Amino acid sequence: MWNRREWLGALGTGAAGIALLAGRSEAVEEHDEHETSEHSALMKECAEACGHCEAACNEAFHHCLSESGSGKAEHARMAQMVIDCASFCTLSAALIARHSSLMAASCRACAEACDKCAEVCSPHAAGETMKHCVESCKKCAETCRKMIQGLGHHD
Repeated sequence: MWNRREWLGALGTGAAGIALLAGRSEAVEEHDEHETSEHSALMKECAEACGHCEAACNEAFHHCLSESGSGKAEHARMAQMVIDCASFCTLSAALIARHSSLMAASCRACAEACDKCAEVCSPHAAGETMKHCVESCKKCAETCRKMIQGLGHHD
């Protein structure tokens, strides 16, 4: 049998979920009025680029950990950069998916993080993993900026 705390927790979670869904419906309705198919395409392309970049950065993170464990200290700095970049990509993809009013701000920050990640990793892009990370970061930064501009936000 559930105790009082469990019941209150379940009720609170349910209420929060309903409030979230109601807010989401209003946001979608508001966006649907202003959104064009071009905007949808830009957002889809950006979310996909963010997802690909996140995956490439996560792969690079594991590579950097392995290399730093082998005594290559410069990879420790890169490990921090690529995992931070992956976090920006994750956030941006999520905000785009839910049509958040903060997606432009997130994508602006994501583009900057991707630029910095590509810059830090470029000197070590001889291997396939780091090369893929650099290419994904450049593509993501470009796509984020393109989406921001396409939605009428100025970079």
